[in-house]
Amino acid sequence: MCRPSQRDFDPQENLSVDQEIASLLTAIEQEKIPDRLTKLAIQLQNALIQKRRCKPET
Repeated sequence: MCRPSQRDFDPQENLSVDQEIASLLTAIEQEKIPDRLTKLAIQLQNALIQKRRCKPET
C-alpha cells in the first residue's frame, strides 16, 4: 500500500484532511466507554501489578 506524500496534496486538500482527522478524534473522545471495557482494563492492570510483584529480582 502506497502512502501519498505531503506534496501530493494541495494545501486546501491537506487542511481538509486535518479537519477530518480532528473531527474524528473529537468524536472518539466523546464516545462513552462501556463499563465492561473499564472493568477489563482494571483487571488487566491488576494482573500486571501482580505479575510484577511475583517476578524475581535479578
